[in-house]
Amino acid sequence: MAEQKQGLAAKFLKWMIAKHPDALFALIRRVRPNLALGAAGPVFITRFPDVQEALSRPDIFNVTYAPMMDPSVGPFMLGRDCTEINQRDKGIMRAFMRMEDLPAIRQKVRSLANASVEKQLYTQNQIDVVSTLSRLVPIQLTGEYFGFPGPDLASMFRWSRATQYDMFHNLDKDPKVHQDNIDAGQEMRTYLTQLLPQRREQLKNGAPLDDVFSRLLKSHFDDSIGFADERIITNMMGTLVGGIETTSAAIVQLLEQLFIGPKILKKAIDVACSNNDQLMYRYCWEALRFNPINPFVVRQCRTDYRIAKGSLRAATIKAGSTVLISTRSAMRDGLQLPAPSSFAVDRPESVYMHLGYGMHTCLGDQISRIQVPEIVRRILQIRGVRPAAEIDYAGGPFPERYPITYNTAA
Repeated sequence: MAEQKQGLAAKFLKWMIAKHPDALFALIRRVRPNLALGAAGPVFITRFPDVQEALSRPDIFNVTYAPMMDPSVGPFMLGRDCTEINQRDKGIMRAFMRMEDLPAIRQKVRSLANASVEKQLYTQNQIDVVSTLSRLVPIQLTGEYFGFPGPDLASMFRWSRATQYDMFHNLDKDPKVHQDNIDAGQEMRTYLTQLLPQRREQLKNGAPLDDVFSRLLKSHFDDSIGFADERIITNMMGTLVGGIETTSAAIVQLLEQLFIGPKILKKAIDVACSNNDQLMYRYCWEALRFNPINPFVVRQCRTDYRIAKGSLRAATIKAGSTVLISTRSAMRDGLQLPAPSSFAVDRPESVYMHLGYGMHTCLGDQISRIQVPEIVRRILQIRGVRPAAEIDYAGGPFPERYPITYNTAA
């Protein structure tokens, strides 16, 4: 009977997270901000400062990604907190993703998004945001900027979805989802293993290639650094794993929020038709706060730890507990954000956790701050743009279809 009750409680909790996350997190924040359900968890961390604290202690709250990542892409920085792989690989990749590239990236994203929209406008009465913009443009950018074009778009779509699903969303440990991830990783590695010597030969023959992959191959890493071709391939795979589904979900889910409020939508459209890049970014990040891409990130507590020590909400998290650190809840914490239920584009940058926090700030954070608003901008520039149906998740964790329509008159 006790096990049956626990099973029903778990199902109810899962349903609340899926359907009414903000109501659930508001209740937890109010009653017991660091709530432990049973000896082994899960433990919910919901207050803004406590989420920051937990995400600042990767030595205590360990990532759980390695068992899904290693058989697919190999040992990767995201699954190796506080290790040489994490520090070295992240440092090298950031060095080759140069800040001075950002203006060209903006123009490239703008061009890709515009080409996709113009190809469809007025030849049909609907545009599917997911397949023709929010997934397509990031994959095209992965090819043109990172130098990982893939054998074809279908493979890139499949590899991206399969790896992201298992590594970050397969909480029920579905064996088919895991196998799809492994298969995708093996196919990616085969492709890149063949591409690498071809690209190296092109560079040797004087080809003027300046994508991230080519920059890595043009550089010499001493054996003592431990960044040989195998590490280059793994990190190139990571650019696809981390750069597509998250970007797509952000674009689709923030668009939905903008479409909900006519007054806010009108202002956002006015901004989209202006040259104010910073304000466009602020509209996007604030809209995404109302439906961010994840309700929480999952961690494993390595040793007993007292969260929010010295406060009335302090709680001891036991070693071995599964910890759900809710960035979504943190961004709705009324003790940190004035009027958290209101739409405000003048909030300080520090309140947004869309790109992670601490050690797990997104590797491509600067690119995301450009790519997401630029794609949204082009969509909002379509005259009379509006949703034609709700977001279709097709029973999975990602938006699979989001049709929009528009006024047929130019």
